[in-house]
Amino acid sequence: MKRLSALACILVFAFSNAQVSEFEKADSRYERKIKSLYKKYPKPNDERTKQEWLLTEEKISSYKGALEKISEEDKKAITEVPPPSAPKITKEAEYEAGKASFQKLLNESVDLTFLNFAVNPYKITLKFTLDSKGNAYDVRVKGNNQDVNAFIEAGFYRIRDKGKWKPAESNGRPVLSVVTLPLQLNFSK
Repeated sequence: MKRLSALACILVFAFSNAQVSEFEKADSRYERKIKSLYKKYPKPNDERTKQEWLLTEEKISSYKGALEKISEEDKKAITEVPPPSAPKITKEAEYEAGKASFQKLLNESVDLTFLNFAVNPYKITLKFTLDSKGNAYDVRVKGNNQDVNAFIEAGFYRIRDKGKWKPAESNGRPVLSVVTLPLQLNFSK
């Protein structure tokens, strides 16, 4: 059973890294196409604006597609089944380096300059499941803008392996839990 769990964790890690590269591919594609567009239309005009919007939509769509794949793979890789009745949590889950450090990492992993988005602070609720080994999956972001939420969710996957979550505990034993974090992120233009 332990080998099966270890194999599942390795597969989730490998797949999530492949999905992060999907975000990087979308970024690279966007940058190439936008440079080409600016070469073709060095000065702003209606056609350039229209094409910029189409490229932005393409990038958003690529990110959302990658997030859907991650969600499906997360569901397949779940090895820990929630108990029929949730155990009483005696110690909440926490990020090893602290909430402020996690929030800073997340904020730095999200680049929205291409959207000209600068609502400060942008308030979200980040929700994910954390298993008893500290693996995060089933990430959801709620905020006022679905496109921005998708990029924040992608940011979470980009930093998922840059720090460790300590699972919640029930009477000193690590347990599966749902983590809900209200956060405020700042995006500069």
